[in-house]
Amino acid sequence: MKFKAGLWPISVATLVLVASCGGMSGSDSENAKDPNGDGQTVQRPGYAHSQYPDPAPIKEKANPQAVRIGGKPVIQACNLLTVADLTALGIQLDSRPDANGAAFERRYLVGDGSGPLRSSEITYAKALTSGVNHCNYSLQDSQGNQTYEQLAVAVSQPAYVPTVDTKPYLDDGDPSLTVGPVKIFSKRRKTDSPSDASGDAVLVLGDTLVDFDFDLKADKNAGKLQDLGKKLAENFAKEVNAPAGANVIGYESAAFPKSVAQPCPMLTPDAVTPAIGTDASPMVAETPGTAVGDMIMANSTEHNYVQIDCERGTGHDNGIDRRALHLTAISFLSEEAAKGYLGSAPNDGQSAPAQVGDEGQVRSKGQTHGEVLFRKGRFVFKLYLADHNAAPDGISGADATRLLVPAAQKMVSAFHEQ
Repeated sequence: MKFKAGLWPISVATLVLVASCGGMSGSDSENAKDPNGDGQTVQRPGYAHSQYPDPAPIKEKANPQAVRIGGKPVIQACNLLTVADLTALGIQLDSRPDANGAAFERRYLVGDGSGPLRSSEITYAKALTSGVNHCNYSLQDSQGNQTYEQLAVAVSQPAYVPTVDTKPYLDDGDPSLTVGPVKIFSKRRKTDSPSDASGDAVLVLGDTLVDFDFDLKADKNAGKLQDLGKKLAENFAKEVNAPAGANVIGYESAAFPKSVAQPCPMLTPDAVTPAIGTDASPMVAETPGTAVGDMIMANSTEHNYVQIDCERGTGHDNGIDRRALHLTAISFLSEEAAKGYLGSAPNDGQSAPAQVGDEGQVRSKGQTHGEVLFRKGRFVFKLYLADHNAAPDGISGADATRLLVPAAQKMVSAFHEQ
């Protein structure tokens, strides 16, 4: 059980619907600026070559309301290593406006939902592969290139991972590192370069175990591993002492000066459960866009947007086994842009009106890929059933009307602009 082999180094017309791959520079955007922010760009230190209007807009908001599972407060994984923590260490999150789990994904627990939680592991959640309480980041360099570096955190507590056992670690008096009350046991993976930092660390405090997986390059962020471990341990001790809810992923940007729709609170059990045919679990899987993007209209008008995806259904940490509703929220700066998005229905499918929000449609291609697209003011939402086992190609338009439209109607009633 002793993992300590040198792991902590010393030393309307038609909307073209194209996310712009050649975002304007600050000087180019002067003539396109809009009082609401459309067409504006933000110059961020360290992101000189960004192709997006704002490559680093995320600003987390603290959530003081802790969630309790089995009578015990949950230690939320992404609270232990936040976007702000990475920024403070000079580490850049992969910048992309499309919500992508490879760039930033978090699975966290909320206070409602009676469905069971299901871990893929037989002991504790492994940050590299599993966890119902999980956080994952991929990184980039100052030139905007992916570095193929990865950081992941998974938290296991007896209330939702009954097989976790911290006693062997607590009894072990020879950890790799101790930070305050937190013991850290770590081990390295073999790498091409001996100066790379790739491996796994277990952090233990009380009955809670945190697994931290890291894959960092020698010429990029490997030298920051010890600082990352210390920050993770400090945050761990802080959260155990004063548990909080999962931080809200907010956005602060001159390129997007308005509020952003949060889809996860809309996926309430009363909306999800009837559509998936079983009780919704307390787990939500959220993939926030990490940049402000832009979409270009046919008349070359540019519209900035922010996208967040959220999925909720059965409590499987493995998305392949999960049956869930998947909701995409796209926030625009104007109602005209949102209307234009809905007016851009693909010509290769079918569309039928749906009584959802200000306007809605059920879209499908033949007997598959059914989804509900709806608008509320300047916000657009896309809803589909994610069921890789029973419906890998989606559901029919008729089934989308039967299952998803009632769910969407409930979601609109739960939506409150922030």
